Amino acid sequence: MITSQESKMSIHYPFETLNVAEAAGAHPIALRFEEMFPHQLHRYDLHLRRKQRDMDHFDHERTPLNRHLHGEEDWLESLKADIELARLQNLNQEVEGLQRTRGSNEAQKRLIEGPRDPWRASKGGPLREFIITANKEWFEETSDSAKLFDIREQEARERQFEARALEWLKSRFGDMLVHARADRDETTFHIHGIIAPWHEKHSKRSGHQRMLQPSAHPLLKDYEKAQDDVGAFFAELGLTRGERRAEARRKAKEARKTDPSVEIPKKRRHIPAHIWRADEELRLASEARKLKAEQKSAQAERDEAARAKREADRKSQEAHTASAQAQMRTQAADEVLQIAEQAARGNLRPGEDGRLAIRRDDQAALETRKGLERVLTNPAPAARKLIRHLERTYGAFRQTATRRAEAEVETRMNAVMRAETALLALRNKIAGALPEAFRKRFVAETTKPGAELERAMRAVRKGDQGPEKEDER
Repeated sequence: MITSQESKMSIHYPFETLNVAEAAGAHPIALRFEEMFPHQLHRYDLHLRRKQRDMDHFDHERTPLNRHLHGEEDWLESLKADIELARLQNLNQEVEGLQRTRGSNEAQKRLIEGPRDPWRASKGGPLREFIITANKEWFEETSDSAKLFDIREQEARERQFEARALEWLKSRFGDMLVHARADRDETTFHIHGIIAPWHEKHSKRSGHQRMLQPSAHPLLKDYEKAQDDVGAFFAELGLTRGERRAEARRKAKEARKTDPSVEIPKKRRHIPAHIWRADEELRLASEARKLKAEQKSAQAERDEAARAKREADRKSQEAHTASAQAQMRTQAADEVLQIAEQAARGNLRPGEDGRLAIRRDDQAALETRKGLERVLTNPAPAARKLIRHLERTYGAFRQTATRRAEAEVETRMNAVMRAETALLALRNKIAGALPEAFRKRFVAETTKPGAELERAMRAVRKGDQGPEKEDER
């Protein structure tokens, strides 16, 4: 148990005489204190023994390189026992004090209430978990650029940092430093440990009370002062104090009183590693979902763009096809009109084979022959139909004319035959009426070779007048 005199002496530290001006250095020293309740030590112990759930951020091949720096092997059990002992001793001291100052009844009442936690109620707890480290680049720096990533020099810098950190911890916290270790299996080398800020106070009513009271220690009470002190202490290693965020916030708040446009820097809040990793997992999962949604949306946009392009291509093709069809229809109509016009003018007539052809003896046909020849050689479907119709029409006209001519010839031949029959009858009558002397001569004259044929042809040429005029003659 620490005596009252020892407790008073333990808070007078040599750091108060150090020059806390920032040393010139490329990298800041990083010091962080985290509040902790005694019942939360099990989480720290799981992290220490690498038994926690989240193990992905550890390099397990380097875990054997982690080193215990300060505290007994059973420091956790000893700390818990020390806290329990403080509960009982504080209760005994308080009961004795009440017995002296308030009487037996008050003392008895307090004894019935039982032991209390040896710390004041607070939000974060009376213990302090600390981490001391520097930027990873500082540990990887070498004295010679040719020794880049020299493992031996890096290990030497880690040992130098380790010794300096342990010296600072022991000189500032003494017996309050219950545990410290060096971790080499995480991203950056660091010193990790626990401080139990025991403080003794005395009163007539409560006697000697041994409490976990961080506010009784200057560096735990004033975080900025701790940053100043550790920055000055590590200056000889080329490290400097970290950013003065709290001071910047105070100055910004003061300036804002006269200038509302001044922005106050956000207060930096440390998040425990296990909480940070859980939040990081949630953040990464959220970003993954967001990325997936964006990819899905982008894919949907690409699909829609592709569909729109296909639709536009289809419409363009349809328009092109419609234009080509319209052009073909226009060309076909022009060809139909040209054929109809030339046929109406008589420039197109069927040839000997019955196919429509250009009249060779027509001047107008000669002028339009080139266009007509192209149309007749390779006509459009509509023009081809018209040509075939005209050829069939001309063919029908020719057949009709032929039939009419044949009928007319047949009619006239019949007339000739009737005339010849009439003439023969008349000759017979005349021969019968003539005397015998003239009869032979008459018969001989009228039966000369070719006489009947000549008469028949004259009858055909004279037409209907043949028989009558022949009679008159």
